[in-house]
Amino acid sequence: MGTKSFYGAVLVAGLILLLDGSAAYLGSAGPRKDTSRNYPRYSVPDHVLAKPFSFAGEVIPVGRTDVQRRICYQINFLLFDARSVLTTWLIEKNRYAWIFEEIFKKEGIPLDFLLFAAVISNLSNKTAAGVSGAGWWAIDKPCDSSDGVIMAEDSWQDDRQDVELSTKCFAARLKRIKKELGAESWLTTAAAYLTSTKTVAEMGKRWNTLQYWDLPLPENADTLIARWIALGIIDADRNYYGLKVQGDPPLTYDQITGLVLAKDLLIAEIARMTESPPREILRLNRKIKASQGRFPASVNGKQLAHSLAVPKGKGHELVDKLKKNGYLIKESDR
Repeated sequence: MGTKSFYGAVLVAGLILLLDGSAAYLGSAGPRKDTSRNYPRYSVPDHVLAKPFSFAGEVIPVGRTDVQRRICYQINFLLFDARSVLTTWLIEKNRYAWIFEEIFKKEGIPLDFLLFAAVISNLSNKTAAGVSGAGWWAIDKPCDSSDGVIMAEDSWQDDRQDVELSTKCFAARLKRIKKELGAESWLTTAAAYLTSTKTVAEMGKRWNTLQYWDLPLPENADTLIARWIALGIIDADRNYYGLKVQGDPPLTYDQITGLVLAKDLLIAEIARMTESPPREILRLNRKIKASQGRFPASVNGKQLAHSLAVPKGKGHELVDKLKKNGYLIKESDR
C-alpha cells in the first residue's frame, strides 16, 4: 500500500470511528424520548388488522400502508400530545351518548358519529381549530323548516348550543349532504360537513371518486376524520392502550315544557328556587346566553312558550314555586 492510500484508509477509518464514538456518547446520556412522527409507539391492534374493520358504516382499508399510517399518527397524537383531552372526552362521552344515540338511531346515522362531536368541538361549545360554527356539532347557521328542525339564534338564546336540537340539526344536515353528494361513504359525507358539499363534489369529479381514502381533501378535514377513527379504535380497545378511564354517569334532568311566563325569569332565580348552583342551571340550559342569563316573557311583543331543564327531581318543585311567585300565566289569561 502506498503512502497516499494508507493515509486515505486512516482518514476513512477515523471518520467511521468518530461517528461511532459520537453515537455511543449520545446514547450514554440516558434514554431519550423519540419525537419522530415516522415511528409511532402505538399501533392499530392486531385483531383490528386481522379482519375487516368497519367504522361509520363502511370497511376501513387498514391493510393499506397509507391508511394505516394516517390512523396510527392520530392514535399517537391522541395518546401523547392530547392525552389529557382524550381522557376528558372518554369521561364526558357517557354523559351525552344516550341523547346522541337516541336521535341517531331514529335518523339512521351510524352510531360511530357519537365520537364525532369530541374531535370537532371537544364535547363543548368550543370548536376545534380550523372548524367554524358553534355547539357540539359546529353548526354554522341554525336549522330551519327546510331541515325539519326549527331553531333560533338571537339576543338571548342560541339553539346551536342546545344538545338535543343541535343533534337533530346535525343529523338532518348530514343526511342532506349525503343525498346531495350521491355518496355511499359516511366518511366522505363527514368531510363535506367539515368543508362544504361543493368542495367535495368538485374533488370527486376531478379525481373520479368519492371514496374518502382516495380524495386529496383539505388538510383540516383529512386530519379530523382520521382522528375520529383513531378515537373510535382507542375507545373500543382501552385496555390495549392502557387506559383505565371511568365515564361519568349519564346526564339526567327534568325537562319542563310549555312554560308561558308573566315576567322574565332569571337563571339566578331558577337556581334559588331549585337550590342549585347557577352554573348548573346554565349548563343544563346551554342555549341561554350567559350575557343575558334569563328566559324572557316576550320578545318584540310576542309571548313565548319556553322549555327549560333543571336537576333531576326538581321539576315539580320549580313549577309550584313559579306559580306561587306569579311567574306563570294561567291558561284562562292567554
